[in-house]
Amino acid sequence: MKPFHIFLILTTAAAWGLNFVSTRIVLEVFTTEQLAFARSAISFLILLPWWQPWRKVSLKFLLAAMSVGVMSFYILYEAIRMTESLTTVAIGTQLMPPVAAVIALVFYQEHVSMKKWLGILVATGGAILLAGATGFGVSALALGITVISVVFYAAGSIGVSRTENIGIWRLLAWVAAVGIIPLGALAALAGPLYPDPASVGMIHWLALAYSIVFSALLGQAVLFSLYRIYPVSEVAPYTLFVPVFAGLFSVWIFGEKLSLGLVAGGAVVLLGVWIQQSRRQ
Repeated sequence: MKPFHIFLILTTAAAWGLNFVSTRIVLEVFTTEQLAFARSAISFLILLPWWQPWRKVSLKFLLAAMSVGVMSFYILYEAIRMTESLTTVAIGTQLMPPVAAVIALVFYQEHVSMKKWLGILVATGGAILLAGATGFGVSALALGITVISVVFYAAGSIGVSRTENIGIWRLLAWVAAVGIIPLGALAALAGPLYPDPASVGMIHWLALAYSIVFSALLGQAVLFSLYRIYPVSEVAPYTLFVPVFAGLFSVWIFGEKLSLGLVAGGAVVLLGVWIQQSRRQ
């Protein structure tokens, strides 16, 4: 990968590292259904100028967009809501690179060499080691739900990137658009579409804005763009730096100590990505 593209995906990983915390803050006042609907609706309003519904897209693309815009995020928010520790969710999301590589291999015949597989698995192991270094318990149910979310996101993100040759912003507009009706109906069945404004503080609005603009829109724009340029097996391992950045932000913002687990896990992730990206494949 070109240095600039590596910089973009690492910046995205840093943004996603903070997103676990911001999502937990939003879920203090939003229900899972309200947050999923708000994310879809606000994203759609931002991306409305790029939507162009009069230009046809395939059914396969729409199904992939629903996999990302409806299923993956709703399920992930539910996993975050149901567990006290974000460790569980962090561990589950680190399975995305191997899952994405398998999907790209099976459905898109993308070749993955043995060295790339080794790098992906080493980096994934390092990320799981790092995520588990917090010492909090892991909820088996929340972990299973997170893995389901990862499968939907990996399949959908590859599908929307590879199925239609349309602009990234129009692509994201469709991802947001297909979620409005089903997520709105789900939120309406569960209760009000939005929380009581009196219960929502400035910190919650800022966390919501961060999750939508920086994590969802800009982060996904980078990921989907790179999926069109490089093999999935080259791009996905960089997302394993998410818990590395999450740990570093905890040290910097919350004054936590730089633990041996953080250093060791980060080193293993770096080793795995280096193996996977080395020239001799």
